Amino acid sequence: MKDAAGRLVLVVTASHKGAVGFADVFDCHVQRVREGSMPESRIRLTVLPSDKEHLRFLATHLHPAAIELGFTRAREGEPYDLAPISGFVDQNRTAWGIEFIREAQD
Repeated sequence: MKDAAGRLVLVVTASHKGAVGFADVFDCHVQRVREGSMPESRIRLTVLPSDKEHLRFLATHLHPAAIELGFTRAREGEPYDLAPISGFVDQNRTAWGIEFIREAQD
């Protein structure tokens, strides 16, 4: 999933799965990749409590609504499956932080 620009834009459907000690967790099914490379069909998105705007948006746009998420590469070699950031960790242990979230436009 290495991409030279360090940017990734995905269209997903999201379902709230619960919370861990530091964040809410959403199971996201990847519908389309708009920018970057994404071999995974699902991601586990974490959203920190301080990201109230993102949490409100997700709460009102759960599956089957399609949402567009933009990410920037946060760090390589993430030791945990769920990073303490608003974002996700890919299969290569790269942490991706949320850059933006909005309704998907076809």
